[in-house]
Amino acid sequence: MNWHWLFILFLFIVFVTETRHLLKLRSLRDMVVFYAVWGVTLLALIGDMMEVPYLRPLDWIGALMQPLNRLIS
Repeated sequence: MNWHWLFILFLFIVFVTETRHLLKLRSLRDMVVFYAVWGVTLLALIGDMMEVPYLRPLDWIGALMQPLNRLIS
């Protein structure tokens, strides 16, 4: 069985149930945080399905530091 499809189904169930709950709370901050985390999770899952290589933590740091180093130099 392909576990990715089970996880996607679970993510959509969580999306529907939590959206209903967040609409009752009427908290924009909570909605933004939930949708951001949910979206990143979905993108990571789709990337894993497509076997896209992940960036290692040092790659992220290097990508952020290169523009700063150019400004300093």
